[in-house]
Amino acid sequence: TRKESSAASDVYKRQVYDVDGFWTSVILEPWFIEIKHEEVVFASNSSEIADSEVPKLAHSLAEVEKTMKRFAKFRPDMRLYVGGYTDSVGNEGSNQKLSQERARAISRWFKSKGIKIPVYYQGFGEDGQAVATEDDVDEPRNRRALYVLANSPPPTSKDIPRARWSRVK
Repeated sequence: TRKESSAASDVYKRQVYDVDGFWTSVILEPWFIEIKHEEVVFASNSSEIADSEVPKLAHSLAEVEKTMKRFAKFRPDMRLYVGGYTDSVGNEGSNQKLSQERARAISRWFKSKGIKIPVYYQGFGEDGQAVATEDDVDEPRNRRALYVLANSPPPTSKDIPRARWSRVK
C-alpha cells in the first residue's frame, strides 16, 4: 500500500491481482462534502427544535437528498455527520452537553423524515469556534451546526476537533 497525500483527503493506492497474476491499480479515497444550510436557532439552554425552525431543516434535508442523488452512482456508501457548537457563554461542560443534545436533535429530525443513510452526530461545545472570542461572549455565529456527507468520519481539523461520532438509532 502506498499512501499519497491530496488536498481533500488521503488517497490509498493498491494493486489488486486475479488468479492468473494480472493486476490493476485501485484507488481508495475518503471523501466528504459539507452541506451548506441555514442555521437552526435554539432557545437559550434548550435542544428542542421550535416549529418555526422546521422549514430550515426541511430545506437542509432537500439539499442533503439532492447531493446524495447527485453522487449516488459514484459514492454509494454515504453517511451524514451532524456536528453541533455553542458560544462561550456558560461553563465548558454545560456547553459540551448542550451542543451534543442539539446535534442529536437535528440528527433525529433527519432520521424521522426517512433519510435512507446512517446519520451520526457529535457535539463540540466551545471548541472549533467560527469566530474566536474570549470566555462568556455571546456570539451567535458560534452557535451553529455542521452537516457533512462522507464515506467515513470527517477528518479532524480546526472545525472538527474530535472524532467521537454517535450513530442515531
